[in-house]
Amino acid sequence: MAHLLKLFSNWFGQERNLSPGPAERLLELEREAQNLRLSLADRAKELATLQGALDRQRAGEEARVSEALQQQWDRLFSEGATPVAQLITQAHLLETAGQTVQAKDVLAVAKRLVRLLEQQGMKIECNVGETVCFDPNRHEPLSTEAAPAVNQAVVVRLVGISHRGKMLRKAKVEPL
Repeated sequence: MAHLLKLFSNWFGQERNLSPGPAERLLELEREAQNLRLSLADRAKELATLQGALDRQRAGEEARVSEALQQQWDRLFSEGATPVAQLITQAHLLETAGQTVQAKDVLAVAKRLVRLLEQQGMKIECNVGETVCFDPNRHEPLSTEAAPAVNQAVVVRLVGISHRGKMLRKAKVEPL
């Protein structure tokens, strides 16, 4: 840069006395700026590489979670296939073929299905006939006319169902 200024000064006939300090400082700043641009370009490439690796890792994790979930569903349906087939057969025998089906046989199959769902995390909240204190987060009155007060004694008429701490169906209750 200093060389260019001296060349221009000579060309136009004006001799300027440039001190080497500012010119050297300017060159040093230009070198630093170039190094920073190169460093920034390297960081951008590194960031793009890391982003690609993160995207691949996320896709791999999503595939693993999806596969694990599919295996759970496959296991649930596989274990539930027999009792479901038995229930459908019992319904056919009763409704279509006009044959008698023992209630205890239907209950045995239904209990197998309930146990299977419990193994998968379903929880039965309260038992039919049980007396509990009314909790509007866990219980629902059978009749809106006689809504019990919080902590009032109530009788469970239909069980509640939860899964992993989330109430799926509140227990149906009525005051004593």
